[in-house]
This record gives sequence, structure tokens and C-alpha cells, in this order.
Amino acid sequence: MSRKDGNKKYRDTVFRDYFNEPERLLSLCNAILDTQYDDIDSLKINTLEGIFFDKQKNDISCTIGNNFLILVEHQTSVNNNMPFRCLSYVTELLNNLVTNKKKLYHKMLIRFPAPRFIVLYDGDEAEPLKKEMRLSDAFGGDSNSLELVVTAYNINYDLEQPLLAKCRYLQDYSILVGKIKEGIRLGLSRHDAISHAVKFCLNNGLMKGYLEYNSQEVFNMLALEWNMDDALQARFEDGYENGRNEGINVGIESVALNLISMGMTVEKVQEATLLPRERIEALAKKIKN
Repeated sequence: MSRKDGNKKYRDTVFRDYFNEPERLLSLCNAILDTQYDDIDSLKINTLEGIFFDKQKNDISCTIGNNFLILVEHQTSVNNNMPFRCLSYVTELLNNLVTNKKKLYHKMLIRFPAPRFIVLYDGDEAEPLKKEMRLSDAFGGDSNSLELVVTAYNINYDLEQPLLAKCRYLQDYSILVGKIKEGIRLGLSRHDAISHAVKFCLNNGLMKGYLEYNSQEVFNMLALEWNMDDALQARFEDGYENGRNEGINVGIESVALNLISMGMTVEKVQEATLLPRERIEALAKKIKN
């Protein structure tokens, strides 16, 4: 059974869509903060909306108790520039809390929830279970005037990550992602790997309820995410940068075809792949024909 608003969900990742539900997000926040909030009303989701798959924007931000929790999920690699990216994001978030801008010029201190920046990493590169990234690293370690700390957790389900044991919802999600990667490693197509992973979770009661009602939308979101990761990875290959590697260009066009077939606009395909608009329009015509 699919939700009627399924088409709107293509703007989201599965992570964001799954944890935008207050009960799941509350459990995740408690696990990260080592707290025991049990009142849904103590949680307020305040994610800033960004461009589709724009990695400058975060996946979820929320206020819980006296904490501002900013959550980012990564499937590729832990980006050491995340502290700087979070800096611009949290500035916008905090600025939104000051509804009366004149208060900025008053003598009385404006108080905000304490920000916490969290990356949940489930990619294939070797990363520790937990590590900190500091904005001051970009200044040569000088943090006398400005600092921002991002904590990254490796949530690959085959590792003994304590965070997974503290949040069943995160563990279930981690298993879903892990099963997809396992299927791809075994030689399954991306389509079949996602299908098998979703079926495995359904058969074993993982992400129960969510997958039962949203399995098709989840499949579409996962397929789109994996295609986007391919595009982003290829974008930064040297051969793609100088435009001389024909093999990579062919791969990018294949990704573009997949994205077009899933209903993505020409503008968004161009944003994801950096292909010329004329080439994307030609690929779109090929699909129609």
C-alpha cells in the first residue's frame, strides 16, 4: 500500500523521510544525546528546506530540550569540510529563531538551544566508530575565536556501533542500507539489490509499518539516492573534470538516463550530472522515442 503523497517524497532521502516521524526521531535523539525524553511535545522539527539533494542543506534538524540537533546522513564519505558547511546552516537556523531582529541590538543576551552537529556515516570507506571534525582544523588548530565540532558516527550495521543498540529504528535503517550494499557486492543489479533488501526487512519485521505502507516509494527514493551518489562520485573524477575520459562520460549519461526515467526535470539532472542541457534534452527525447 502506498501513500497518496508518494510523488512528493522523491525530494527526500529515505533517512530523512523515515526519521521525520516524531517517535523515531525522538528515539534517535535520545540515543545520540544519552537522554530519556519520552514526550513527543519536547521535540520540534525545524529542518530548512533546500534544493533537491543539495548537500549544503542538512537532512534533519530539530530542537529537543535545550539542544539544537542537526543530523546529516552520508552514504559516500565523511566530508572533513562538514564543520564549515554546518556553520552557514546553523547561522541561518538561529537567525530564524530571532523573529524580532531589533533584539539583536538590545543589551539583553538572546539565548538559544545548544547546537549539536551529528553525521551518521554508512559508506564503504574505513572510518572509526566515532570521530570529531573541528572547524579550527581549517585554521591550523587555532580556535580562540571560532569553533564548531561535528561528531561522526559510523553506523554500518556489521560493526559494533553502540549507537545502533540504543536506537532500534537506526539499527533497522542501517540493516536496510547494509543489505543493499551486500547485494551489490554479490553481483546483483542495483534494482535487484534494493528489492531484495526491502523484502528482507519486510520478512524480518525491520522498519515495520513504514515499509509496509511505503515500500514502492522507498524503492524509488533508494534508487534515486544511489543514482545520485554515482553522479556525484563521477563528477569529481579527474577524467570527468577535464572532459577527456570517455568512459566516465558514458557512465554519467547512463546516470542521467536513469534520473530522467524517474521523472527528474532537465534542470535537476543537469545539477546532478553537470551535462550540457542540450545533451540532457537529447537523452530525454531518446527515452520518449
